[in-house]
Amino acid sequence: MRLFPLPLILILPLAVCTWAGGGATLVVATQSSSEGSKARADFVGDGVGDQEEINRAIRALPEAGGTVMLMEGSYDIRKVTGTLGGVLIDRSFVTVSGQGAATMLRQAPGQNTNVVRIIGSDVGFITVRDLVVDCDRDNNPYGEGDPNVSHARFEYCGIKAYHQAPGGPGGVPNHDITIEGCRVLNSRRLGIMLEGSNMKVLNNVLGNAFSDSVEILTGPGEIRGNYAEITGRTHVAIGSDRGNSILMSDNIIHVKKGGHLDIGFRSWAASDRHVISGNVLTVEEGGKCEMAMDIRGEGAAVTGNCVHSASPEAPVRIHIGAGNTVLTGNVLENVRIEVEDQTGSNKPILIRNNILENSRIEHTQGNLIAEETPD
Repeated sequence: MRLFPLPLILILPLAVCTWAGGGATLVVATQSSSEGSKARADFVGDGVGDQEEINRAIRALPEAGGTVMLMEGSYDIRKVTGTLGGVLIDRSFVTVSGQGAATMLRQAPGQNTNVVRIIGSDVGFITVRDLVVDCDRDNNPYGEGDPNVSHARFEYCGIKAYHQAPGGPGGVPNHDITIEGCRVLNSRRLGIMLEGSNMKVLNNVLGNAFSDSVEILTGPGEIRGNYAEITGRTHVAIGSDRGNSILMSDNIIHVKKGGHLDIGFRSWAASDRHVISGNVLTVEEGGKCEMAMDIRGEGAAVTGNCVHSASPEAPVRIHIGAGNTVLTGNVLENVRIEVEDQTGSNKPILIRNNILENSRIEHTQGNLIAEETPD
């Protein structure tokens, strides 16, 4: 009889993390999650201060990074003492992913902080996706900060990325951060604020914000495919601030009855190379939008947009404040285009091939080249 050797069986220790898609995945559930979700979770919150379990999961990922998966449920988020946020991402190569609208991070009353804060020198390759962030601004009313300290007034956001604390030590800026498929609502300051290079805000639903629903600083970056529904007081829906090379495309801004929006799309003064294209801005009867676009930076291409105000008696404005700007191929209904180059550079401002229904150009200063006849 011929004997064959038995196969060697190795018994390995149980890993702390499961592995999916080539990276570590840790699962977090909360009190309102299903029993099945709790059973499979590595961390389970009790419905009070659930940021503790989420932050433990982020810290427990291996050095190479991975994913923290948040199961369905409403997560109670509170400020971590001595920090600028509830959920804190202070390391690179991290994805925080929910189950879509079934996963909600809700700021508890009286916290006055960022719901999600990304911070740390050279922290990057971060994704936050497929979840709801409710900042509950009515119950978190004290987002003021020191106006003399950079960023101090803007630490009361839904999701914020900035590499340092206000007035703190410097470092290498954040980079490569994506916010995708989220709903960010009821912000005290900004819904989403990202500073650094290669920032992307993609396919989100954005709500009211006393400052901006979404803003990118530094650049390059993309704000693409988002839907902003304005039902209350909001300053800017989609914009940049001292950032270059920002793409704002394929977004929808809907100002509903009772909504009051100051600015739909904005590029910052002394910035360069912005593209604002393929967007739709609609102002319903009973809604208000002071300015559809505030184009302050040079080198802006504004093409293929539809801007509509329901009231001929209350046209929305497009303000062009710098040269090397092209406004072409847009459909504008009840719009006033203001050409007022405030840079003194006398670079060309080209306005051609637009449909202007009950709309007009008002030219006060700047090198205007237009087929349409200005007032």
